[in-house]
Amino acid sequence: MAVVSMMRFAGNPDELNAKMKQHIAPVSEELAEKHGGAINIVARDGDDGLLVINVWETEEGRHAMAEEPAVQDALRAAGFPAPAFTGYEILELRVTDRANALRTT
Repeated sequence: MAVVSMMRFAGNPDELNAKMKQHIAPVSEELAEKHGGAINIVARDGDDGLLVINVWETEEGRHAMAEEPAVQDALRAAGFPAPAFTGYEILELRVTDRANALRTT
């Protein structure tokens, strides 16, 4: 069953996003497919944080990704705390053709 996970990180969103791009994104991009990662969204959470939303093929995959030593090392290198995330079973997922036009990377 597909799941969506949501994580919030407190701090300056621009600084957090820069650290995420430098340290976490390269590792995540390398390992996400192995664990069933399908979608990653990084959003500004007001003026004081980031909201990270990921879609995974399975609950097990999202947990396996979080337990990867390289992911833990990247989080530490970026100065991020271990993520506290919440997962939800996806009942329906609709993606329009327009979604690809919104991609930033």
